[in-house]
Amino acid sequence: MELGTLLCCFALLFIGASVADIETLHDIKDLKGIEFGHEYPRHGLLLLHWLASHVTIDQAEAFLLHFDPLRQDYGFQHYENPQCTEEFGLPHLNDTLDREYYSLGSLSSEAVRTQLPPYVTQDYYNSLDNPNRDLDLIILRVQKIRPTIADKVYITSVQGCDYNQNKTHEISSKLLRQVQALKKPVNILLTLLSDSWVPSITQSDDPRLALTKGEIVTHLQNMEKHLKSIFEQQDVRWLLSLAGYDLEARFDIHKQTWLCSTDEPAQHEESNPKTACESHIPVKIGVKSTPDGYARLMWSGIPNNIIEQGPTIVLFSSDTSSTLETFESLKGQTSGSADTFVALKHGLHPRLVTYKFGSEHGFFGLRYTVYWRGPQFDATNRVIPTEISGYNASLQLYTKDGYACARLYIKNSFTDWKQEFYNSWVGFYASERNLDHNYQHYQWVSNFEKVEDDDDTKEYLIYQYQSNMSIGPGVQARFLFSKEAVRTFVLLRWYTPTVKARTVPWEKVKT
Repeated sequence: MELGTLLCCFALLFIGASVADIETLHDIKDLKGIEFGHEYPRHGLLLLHWLASHVTIDQAEAFLLHFDPLRQDYGFQHYENPQCTEEFGLPHLNDTLDREYYSLGSLSSEAVRTQLPPYVTQDYYNSLDNPNRDLDLIILRVQKIRPTIADKVYITSVQGCDYNQNKTHEISSKLLRQVQALKKPVNILLTLLSDSWVPSITQSDDPRLALTKGEIVTHLQNMEKHLKSIFEQQDVRWLLSLAGYDLEARFDIHKQTWLCSTDEPAQHEESNPKTACESHIPVKIGVKSTPDGYARLMWSGIPNNIIEQGPTIVLFSSDTSSTLETFESLKGQTSGSADTFVALKHGLHPRLVTYKFGSEHGFFGLRYTVYWRGPQFDATNRVIPTEISGYNASLQLYTKDGYACARLYIKNSFTDWKQEFYNSWVGFYASERNLDHNYQHYQWVSNFEKVEDDDDTKEYLIYQYQSNMSIGPGVQARFLFSKEAVRTFVLLRWYTPTVKARTVPWEKVKT
């Protein structure tokens, strides 16, 4: 008995020492002293910004997640390797603790990089040979019974399972609140015009209020010069500047990418910049949907010095593929779109290139230069499933081969779902404005096909269905619940069911 008690105390002391070794960062300025995401092409600070936009912090300092990591929303993965857990210094979670670790940030996984927004992934796509493009991770400690509540947030750097404990830090709720506060507009003009301005150490979460007038001016100048043509969101630029991101080195990469002059860039009208460095509009290329389920190529902010070279957007089946799906000349347009006849499918990857004849290794032929790689197309349009009201289940709209599809996530604990949903169906609508009985296509939930997966530890069963309706802007799926037997087309059209879930209309949310 005494020996068991001694071993238990020793284990607790070991865990306590491990936790004590992890430094907690309480303020944005604390980020300056670490390596996490501080230079191109690392994405850690951008990942931290993304997380702050997807959590609410309650009065008990718990992190209420706007997603479900158990469902693998946004590519979250359950972390369960005890060797690696010890390596990055996180406390071991035994079976008596109602906690689990989930991680996000490994962009080498297509399931992760396709679900995160372009500002987080753009440097990964455009630094193919750089070994530092996939080092940063965020780790959440969540409750097992309520996985949408986290009590700890960690950041770390990793290469395989080679975690460095000295590079693992805990992020406090105060710091995350500061990142969230950067979204609030600050009346900079009044600040700069006020002779009486002094730094304010108040209860405000906004770290900019603690800056002097001179510091505010310096940050604004640096962001204007180095970041405005790279990152569209002002709060992203503020975070990078306040956290000590290497702005000058990042801008040097930007100049090399877009063939900018090494001299100080001149300031031009935003609609007619000579180079990307003179513009205040970041370059964007991407894939959207036509009304008929085909890929629509989109581009904007292409600088004139690239336009003069007659660029083309080429569409590949994935970011690692050399299989060309289609291509479209920009025809001198710095922004625009072009419809294709390539059916929408997961992973499509647009690249901005220029062609010219030249010789290489003694061979003469058509050569091309890749200037920019856009984000891959995500089959769910980067929208997570919608909860089915009153049940441990959710509904997701996605596309396959240009058709509207629906996916059902059923929690393993919901064992009688087939009986409960026997008379329920999913309807597909051309618009969110359509009445519930005006669907273009439907399918009974009981007819959805199970997605077979070798991972027996998953907390959800997944069932899906592909309709014969084309995906397109505005398309919506709804979960129509009924206890009554209405399994005929005529009855369905006149019956008024209960709508338990409505997905976000396709392309309604900016992704």
